[in-house]
Amino acid sequence: MKKKLFLLSLIVIILLSGLISAGWWDRGKYPNREIELMVPWGVGGATDIVFRTFLMVLPKYLKAPVIVVNRPGGGAVPGYAEALKKKNDGYYLVAWATPSITKVHMSVTPYDAKSFDPVINLVEAPCWILVPANSPYKTLKDLVDDAKKRPGQVNVGNAGAGGGTHMIVLAFEKAAGIKLNHVPFAGGGPTLVAAVGGHVDAINVGPPEGVSQLEAGQLRCLAVLSQKRIPAFKDYPTAIEQGVNFSLGQWRGIAAPKGTDPAKIKLIHDAFKACMDDKDFLVLAKNAGILLDYKGTEEFKKFIAEQDKLYEDIVKSNKLGDRYK
Repeated sequence: MKKKLFLLSLIVIILLSGLISAGWWDRGKYPNREIELMVPWGVGGATDIVFRTFLMVLPKYLKAPVIVVNRPGGGAVPGYAEALKKKNDGYYLVAWATPSITKVHMSVTPYDAKSFDPVINLVEAPCWILVPANSPYKTLKDLVDDAKKRPGQVNVGNAGAGGGTHMIVLAFEKAAGIKLNHVPFAGGGPTLVAAVGGHVDAINVGPPEGVSQLEAGQLRCLAVLSQKRIPAFKDYPTAIEQGVNFSLGQWRGIAAPKGTDPAKIKLIHDAFKACMDDKDFLVLAKNAGILLDYKGTEEFKKFIAEQDKLYEDIVKSNKLGDRYK
């Protein structure tokens, strides 16, 4: 009998040891299962590249795996509309970027700039105008001059109608005094494919989009749409340097479903902030052409409100879309 009790006790101890080593005692602590990060653009686009680069280092600072799920198309509206239905339990996050608030002013959408809780801003993304390697446009002036001669006939690709890259070129049109033909694609990846294939005259995307194609000689940069040249790409001139007084970029960060526990938001924030300071990640970011721009939760929230007003004004002043008609 004693032997049986001893064996039973031993079995219990072994089972408990296995449960402890498997994290059983932490099952009530967040996070204890995978977290889904929804990117409403295709694989290979700038936002997708940014987050997949972060995920290469994030396991150092977050014990639960984060899985990127792409929901491309429709100017990001379907992806964000789907996100509205998700639980605010901390296991679902969204890639919150410039197009998340530009599109809401172009047309009526089921969400707006206040529909999600900001977590952290990670990246500043100046845009650049790229052309196929065999393009007749050697400078930005070449493109602008041709567009003035042929209003509405120069085709410029973007990552989605009403999205950030589209909106920025619409604003660029006004500054340059030209009219372009805007060709939307389902994300930055397809936009790059179209440019390399010569299916459009030019595209507007932002680093890291286009970096590898520029290095391979498949594309050429006409202008960077920022105040100053990008430090990592000093050979590419700004539009301002070339006589067009214009600069406007994008941002990329993370948000969570409305009402997510602030403690869980802080944990996600801290993990991604730790990545931004990680030496290994900084090397990866540099190689990918990712330009970091940290904004904490409260600062990010205020920034989004400012950007929301900026794009509302752009849409209204240019009589764009159909929301305010």
